[in-house]
Amino acid sequence: GLMGRRDLAEDAGMVFEYQEQRPARYGFWMYKTLIPLDIAFLDERGVVVSIRHMLPCTSSRTSDCPIYPAGKPFRNAVEMNAGYFETHRIDEGDRLIWPSEGACPP
Repeated sequence: GLMGRRDLAEDAGMVFEYQEQRPARYGFWMYKTLIPLDIAFLDERGVVVSIRHMLPCTSSRTSDCPIYPAGKPFRNAVEMNAGYFETHRIDEGDRLIWPSEGACPP
């Protein structure tokens, strides 16, 4: 993940792709993550099913760090700087599209 990073470029993020759908109870945590992030959970078609705001966990104990569950089944997730989705008016029901594996950027 983005553990240990002190910053993240404005339009940079991290995509998590899973082979199978994850249940609603699955989520992410911020152990050793130093910057606030937002995460969008996506279904198999890339539709945003939920967005969560995640704060850094300053504890050295993993058990003290909250888990941010998706709240709905999901297939992929995208972490971005906190506020990114709101600033770009991305909300639940919107569809995110990224190049398929092996595609060359424009």
